[in-house]
Amino acid sequence: MDTMTASTILAEQLAARRLSVTNRNFHSVTVTNPLHPGLREIVTAQDGRYLTGYEYEIGEHGDEPATADRVASLLGLPRLPQAAEVIG
Repeated sequence: MDTMTASTILAEQLAARRLSVTNRNFHSVTVTNPLHPGLREIVTAQDGRYLTGYEYEIGEHGDEPATADRVASLLGLPRLPQAAEVIG
């Protein structure tokens, strides 16, 4: 997966978690907690992984849902409820 595609997929996952996302360039996005606009993070796609603005690895390409969960947690958003599993 190329970096541009990875960033796009991650941006979609972040937006689905009710985070505000702004594309900075082909490799990075700025993510903001809409309830607290002062809480924001820059996430960059680099060498098959995602890095925060402080260059902490927060995920890897191919695992965008879990990466988006980590970013949401980092920015103080509560976890979205999971759909209940139907037992037959």
